[in-house]
Amino acid sequence: MAKVILSLMLLNSIVFASTEAISKSEEVSQIVNSSHYEPNYFTMILGLFFVIALIYITGFLYQKLTKVNLKYENLYVNKPQIISTTSIGQGRNLHVVKIGDDCCLIGSTQNSITYLKDVKLQEDGDGKNS
Repeated sequence: MAKVILSLMLLNSIVFASTEAISKSEEVSQIVNSSHYEPNYFTMILGLFFVIALIYITGFLYQKLTKVNLKYENLYVNKPQIISTTSIGQGRNLHVVKIGDDCCLIGSTQNSITYLKDVKLQEDGDGKNS
């Protein structure tokens, strides 16, 4: 353990001595003192426009890709549609659901969904279901 502490102290003194030698060097001090970084405003504004353009391009591509997915939504012929919903209590509902040409009555609670019976929809004179 003493050897480890002794070697760390020796290493620390070597590093300190080398930094003292570098800091006293005139060339190093001139380079450090003369190199002041001033931001170039043109590159900052150009970078800002580049980031804004990337945001718009990403939004445009996202919008195009989501429209492609919406085109395939019409392929699902038997997509369920909720025609009507009636609340019969807190967290309890009756739904009339249309799947393709068939309609059914479904009861739903917070914990389950239950098929109740098939329903035939009547059409009004104006072509609407009731």
